[in-house]
Amino acid sequence: MKTKPFYLFLLFLLLPVAAFSQTKKADSPIDVTESKCLDKDNISNAEMCNCTIQARESWDKELNKYYGLLKTKLPKEAFETLKESQKQWLVYRDKEYNFISKYFYEVKQGTMWYAVAENKKKEIVKTRAIELERYYKMLEY
Repeated sequence: MKTKPFYLFLLFLLLPVAAFSQTKKADSPIDVTESKCLDKDNISNAEMCNCTIQARESWDKELNKYYGLLKTKLPKEAFETLKESQKQWLVYRDKEYNFISKYFYEVKQGTMWYAVAENKKKEIVKTRAIELERYYKMLEY
């Protein structure tokens, strides 16, 4: 009789793991392209930076795509709120880019940090692009 509660406990413990493993999102095509670009023998720091900059530019295009789609689907008042939010996000992005550049190009010093800096900048844009994509896709539910 004591085994039944144990199995129920085990089931509740493992259920979230099973659910998460089925909902894990595959890498985006942008991430796959960046990985292929970075997966070269003897890649230089400059080449690594270029791969990541290209990925950041692709994420920026995704961000703009979903911003435009939201503009066409949201009620005017809701879009105006998003528009103001996006303006503030751009201020944040620019200030964060400035700090990242100062920190990794001047404080840390060394070319290996350039790739780290570019990756941090890319992640900022990627995060916002995914956020806007999720808002758009939630409109369908």
